[in-house]
Amino acid sequence: MFIRRTTPYNIDRFFNEWNNAINTTNNKGFALDVHENDDAFTIQAEVPGIDADNINIRLHEDTLTIEVENSYENREERGDAILQERRYGSFSRSLRFPVHVNSDNVSADYTDGVLTITVPKAEEVKPRRIEINRA
Repeated sequence: MFIRRTTPYNIDRFFNEWNNAINTTNNKGFALDVHENDDAFTIQAEVPGIDADNINIRLHEDTLTIEVENSYENREERGDAILQERRYGSFSRSLRFPVHVNSDNVSADYTDGVLTITVPKAEEVKPRRIEINRA
């Protein structure tokens, strides 16, 4: 015989809210996608609502760091928060590339809340086609 045990609604709600709070605080601040091809790495970061002047990108010793500042202004004018899911403050993500990259030719574009950074690989790590000498 199978007996199904249920928990009261308030306990379920408590654990769901607690789990959501943990997941929110463990969030790195913004989502990243990283793609690689033979010539470069492409990084896309979701940073909607952030002014481009509040985004700082650095590349040092094959480590890319993206820093974002999201300030919360006019808090007093808006009143007390009843629900606040948007995050404010400084967030950063760092990526260490597995190969040397060309820091002189990095480019960045920001369109519709998506930051796209292209980081070319150093010439010495790109695949090369080896010509065969014919006798």
